Amino acid sequence: MKLKKTMNIFIISSVISLITIAYISSAYIKNKCPSNIPYGLFLIFIPLLYGIFGVINYYVINKYGIKYSFVIGMIFGLLLSLIGRFKLNLPQQLFNFTKKTEYKVHIYAIILYACIFQFIITPLTQYII
Repeated sequence: MKLKKTMNIFIISSVISLITIAYISSAYIKNKCPSNIPYGLFLIFIPLLYGIFGVINYYVINKYGIKYSFVIGMIFGLLLSLIGRFKLNLPQQLFNFTKKTEYKVHIYAIILYACIFQFIITPLTQYII
């Protein structure tokens, strides 16, 4: 029973990754599909990470309270922004940040993903599960 619940949470959270995939895909197409960006890997790893963090989120909020969903979302946003900025250079290549302003991607990601987890993933998983 616990495996089934965990898999359901994983799947629900992975489906929500369409939000991130949509805006990355839009920016990718808008910037004429840069060949040095591994776009195909985004379609695999973003849903995978959403699923993993969705499961973590579910068990953390059940143990410590719903307010920690913000924290899980913030950690997830920071993780994605660090990978995107330092490993893939996405702020400059896809989102037209300059070298001076690319640090802002971390602030935006923390806020965006905290909201996604608090207001979409958490209520959805609690309603369905």
